[in-house]
Amino acid sequence: MNRIFLACLVLLSGMACTVPSLDELHPCDINDLMGDSVDAFLGDRPTCRAIKVTVSYSGFRPGCVLVSARDEASGKASTVEIVGKGDRSGGSLVVSVFAPSSWGDSVQVEARAFEQNCEATPVMTRSVRVSPQTGKAETVTLSLQATDADGDGYVSVLTGGTDCNDNNASIHPAATELCNDVDDNCNGQSDMVELRLGQDCSEAEGCEGARACGENGAVICNMPLAVYAYPDVDQDGHGDRLATPVAFCTGVPQGYVTGPADDCNDNNASIRPGATELCNGVDDNCNDQIDETFPDLGTACTATAQCPGVYVCDASGIATTCQATTTPSDWFLDGDGDTFGDGTAVTSCVSPGTDYVTTGGDCNDGNPFTYPGAPELCDGLDNNCDGNPEGPEVCPGGGASWVARTVGVADLEWRSIFTEVPGDVTVSGNQGAIAILTPGYSEFQTNATNCGDSNRGWNAVWADMANQGRIYIGSSGGFLAFLDRSQNACTATHSFARWVQALVGFRHAGALEIHGVTENSGSVNQGLTFRWTGDIGTGSLNFGTNAVGPLFDIHGRSRSALFAVGGFDGGSNRARLYRFNPSTGQWQSEMVETTVGGLGRLRGVWVVNDKLAFAVGDALGGQNSVLRWDGSTWSRMPFPNTNNETLTSVVAFGAKSVYVTAHNGRIYRYDGTQWQIIFENTSLRFNDIAGTSPADLWVAGNNSQILHWPQ
Repeated sequence: MNRIFLACLVLLSGMACTVPSLDELHPCDINDLMGDSVDAFLGDRPTCRAIKVTVSYSGFRPGCVLVSARDEASGKASTVEIVGKGDRSGGSLVVSVFAPSSWGDSVQVEARAFEQNCEATPVMTRSVRVSPQTGKAETVTLSLQATDADGDGYVSVLTGGTDCNDNNASIHPAATELCNDVDDNCNGQSDMVELRLGQDCSEAEGCEGARACGENGAVICNMPLAVYAYPDVDQDGHGDRLATPVAFCTGVPQGYVTGPADDCNDNNASIRPGATELCNGVDDNCNDQIDETFPDLGTACTATAQCPGVYVCDASGIATTCQATTTPSDWFLDGDGDTFGDGTAVTSCVSPGTDYVTTGGDCNDGNPFTYPGAPELCDGLDNNCDGNPEGPEVCPGGGASWVARTVGVADLEWRSIFTEVPGDVTVSGNQGAIAILTPGYSEFQTNATNCGDSNRGWNAVWADMANQGRIYIGSSGGFLAFLDRSQNACTATHSFARWVQALVGFRHAGALEIHGVTENSGSVNQGLTFRWTGDIGTGSLNFGTNAVGPLFDIHGRSRSALFAVGGFDGGSNRARLYRFNPSTGQWQSEMVETTVGGLGRLRGVWVVNDKLAFAVGDALGGQNSVLRWDGSTWSRMPFPNTNNETLTSVVAFGAKSVYVTAHNGRIYRYDGTQWQIIFENTSLRFNDIAGTSPADLWVAGNNSQILHWPQ
């Protein structure tokens, strides 16, 4: 048949050809011809003799539709091929047919529907005779009906198609013929004929049999005398469960077993049904479970070095072990709180304690101003751990020394000194003397008013830097007062006729709390302890009720580590050391004379933190009284005995950064290894020492002398 594609066809495949411009058409009205969507054009458009053909179909979706137009007079014809659209519920196609001028007035229009393609036999044909007229569109409809009930693309034989069972989509002419006594491919042949059932066959070791139906419609060679065996490559007595059985007629050879075929890994003899399930990530017993006898696998645990981990199989495969999921860190004890530690590392995923850090390398872990990379200070020490002390350029004027200055009137005894901020120093003494050095000034101011007469000795001083530096002072006559710097005048608060020797303050529960001690208590050779809010009034001062010895110093940073020291000036059991009990509000003896023994009375105490404190005092029996507290116990420290010193005060920045003054004009420094005299002038008398760092130290002495390192 001659098929002519004269115009653009809109096909399901998405292919298209060029549509002529409307300007090329005959100037007749073609709107009627093109009013609806057109799937194809057929014929000679310029004649303007048009036939609009609608091909509708239902019950199936044709794979191909042929639409043809034939001139009954000449027998000439044109045909167009269109792919069906829609689904098996129905659809339609529109074709515009233009009769050439050479055709007569009678045209036969025909539509043929096919199942798959136009090469087969049509399942349905419809035709109609039409007389086309110039400038007018004739409209015709050709209806095609067939049935594809199972939707397999093939029409039932009852409606002209080739599907021999239109209720089963797996049965149609293109289906594979199975051995199931069903005509699957609709060719009219039985399985016996088409599949040659019953005919002779042979397989494997020459075993003979007959073709027969097997499982799932397959054709097998049925060999009654054959023995079927499975490969057993690892020779563990279990066949490969994934292998196809092999027929043998003359005996089963080595490497095969007749059953069971249940081996899940035929290349490993240790893997088979009944084998011991090991912890190895393998299904050893072929039960389709892996490591099922180790239920803790993958659960959380704590590994060595306190690291989080999960349980994994150990090397033996018969147990689990906890494997860390985090790499542990090396922790170093940081004794001075400068974030650098020293000593042997503790390897752990969690901190061994609050005093441990992850950075080591501290060359002096008892001095918080010494660590790797620290700024060099003018202290004669190696602060940055490079092996060398500071150069001269670090110190004022290119050098460093203890420089004494005379402050106040002649023959003053500066008895107590306090500093907490570099450049801010307060000192008190006899003759009612108070001196203040403020940042930015080079000279002490000594003109405070209303601070007592010239006979009053201010033995104790403490400044509240959180309250504009208000200064609190206590005297040998039992006077307490405070001095406001802005007014430069003292305000008397209490008088109780006892020798106040030391004050220290801090805030407890948000309120200022100043603790003080006295050397004597009336005619009795005892001391007193008291708490003072710093204000005027009876309720602002409370005395301790438990008996204590004569006391000379007190220090602490909170109630948790607050110590007072003193003792008697003759006889046995001279040293006294007390600790404040926060629970009872009373002072209890530390019994150092009993535990250490051979101590003179103690004159100075300094608390570094809740685990470190130092106390010093008079030499006794050729031994100096130097003590260290480690957070639980006081013990004697080695100290040069050659000088038989009376040690008056102590300040410390860490376990290896301790400074002590002696009454006979010496200043000692302890660096963790040894004590060293860093200043000596036996014509001077030193009473107290304070400082903000090893590069900012102040010493109060007699003869109006105040020393500073470095000048």
